[in-house]
Amino acid sequence: MEIKALEQLYREHYRQLLAEARAILYEDEEARDVVSEVFAELLCRRPAVAEGNEKAYLFQSVRNRCRNVIARKTLTERVTHLYALEQSRATEEEEEEHVEQLRSVIQRWLTPRQRTVFELRFGDEMKYREIASELGISETAVYQHLVAALRQIKEHYKPFEYGNK
Repeated sequence: MEIKALEQLYREHYRQLLAEARAILYEDEEARDVVSEVFAELLCRRPAVAEGNEKAYLFQSVRNRCRNVIARKTLTERVTHLYALEQSRATEEEEEEHVEQLRSVIQRWLTPRQRTVFELRFGDEMKYREIASELGISETAVYQHLVAALRQIKEHYKPFEYGNK
């Protein structure tokens, strides 16, 4: 394979190959190493790859190298890695549950004005002065609506009381 053709393949497929390796290994550094090794092997060994099959060859090579990386890891490393992965997934699911619970509290317990002020302040990150101008109310009124909204949220949103689900 010519160097020019290899450079073209690199430009066209590097990101996709890296994404594939990351999806298998869950580690950026290892994924980059795997993809680099595949291209280095193409450069050094220059295996015969049928024209039109370059992409398939690259993806299969990345998958095979990822399997080799995983196989070389000790059982303890694999279990530790999988446990950490499961914990991060559980954390993401818990975060989603908390966000949904917070949205529910905002919809159910805040008045329309409190909800609007709350969303402008924390969703759109507007300043009190901007909110007051937008809604045609005083900055003091903005402050009072936020205090009332936060009081309602604190009263009804209990994210760390897992027994109350």
